[in-house]
Amino acid sequence: MDKDIQVLGERVSRLVEISRRLADENRALKGRLGDAVAARADLEQRVSEARARVESALARLPISQEVEG
Repeated sequence: MDKDIQVLGERVSRLVEISRRLADENRALKGRLGDAVAARADLEQRVSEARARVESALARLPISQEVEG
């Protein structure tokens, strides 16, 4: 019976260790996700600004009116 209790205690200890490790990893992943979301939002903003600049530049180009004859 003492052996069973010892084995059970070891299993519980391993489960607690694994649970702590997973909780730490989860916190780290949530932080990385937050960073990735912020970086994505920044990139979307930069792309939007670049698109606006390109559209503005295109609007200033003279329109070519080649006539086929």
